[in-house]
Amino acid sequence: MKKLLFILLLQALTPDFVIAQNLAEKLGYQKDAKLLIIHGDDVGVSHSKTKATFDAMKRGLVTSTSMMVPSAWSAEVGEMAKEVPNADIGIHITLTNEWLNFNWGPEAGKTAVPGLANEKGHMYPDCAQVAANASPEEVEKEIRAQIQTANQMGIIPTHLVSHMGCIFYGRPEYFRSYLKIAQELKIPAMVNTKMMEGLIKPNLALFEGIDLSKIPVIDEIIMADPEDYKAGMEQFYTRSIENLQPGVHVLLIHLAFDDDEMNAVTKDHDTYHAPWRQKDFDFFTSEKTKELIEKHNIKLINWREIGKVLK
Repeated sequence: MKKLLFILLLQALTPDFVIAQNLAEKLGYQKDAKLLIIHGDDVGVSHSKTKATFDAMKRGLVTSTSMMVPSAWSAEVGEMAKEVPNADIGIHITLTNEWLNFNWGPEAGKTAVPGLANEKGHMYPDCAQVAANASPEEVEKEIRAQIQTANQMGIIPTHLVSHMGCIFYGRPEYFRSYLKIAQELKIPAMVNTKMMEGLIKPNLALFEGIDLSKIPVIDEIIMADPEDYKAGMEQFYTRSIENLQPGVHVLLIHLAFDDDEMNAVTKDHDTYHAPWRQKDFDFFTSEKTKELIEKHNIKLINWREIGKVLK
């Protein structure tokens, strides 16, 4: 009977059902409030990246970040976090290594999770290769290893996010581990209505044992793509803010400085490179952007606030 009830609940899971939960009201806001997390991904991947992100957080518009634990500069995150009281820092679950000359292997070690390491001991460059080689058990072990290492650096994560979306674009079992671990820790895992609809309904039995009613679901995740960069980042971000609808949204950005270090890290990439990241920094540290957000009556929040709902 319990299993039947679970399946009936899942079958009822539609975007309208999820939105009806109204996360804004649970957070203490009006139903029609416009709530936005401005989330700077990838801290720990380089000094340039981490410094730019924390600088932007100090200025008040960037409200959240997430760290890439396996990369070389991750220990610096714990040090810089001391400069931002109650910094909202999550784990940017890293299953890939997309850079040409800047490489890392799995945090759990290639012996423990061989499916996450190539012949050089580095992580694979894209999600398709992760899905082809890494078992669900290995991915779960790696997620836990990254959280444990962050804890040792003094970081108690406020949320989970997936680097390059490999949790979502890999295997549905990866997504199950993502939700399961988040519920164990009583923190949110970033998911939106489309993910809930597309990943859970086709795999009903897989998610038995996870309390779906306690998953805080984001209405929309906004992120610039290469076409937006070509058209102009200021234009894309301005339009996104002006057109923001009532609900809880995440604006994913990638801040860094266009310096020698970041150019070396992103060598041979014509997207998400150092100039792209500098444009993100410039826009989200400007007085003009602050005024734009205020003009459209948008309230900036973070994952820590959402986590309080779970506790």
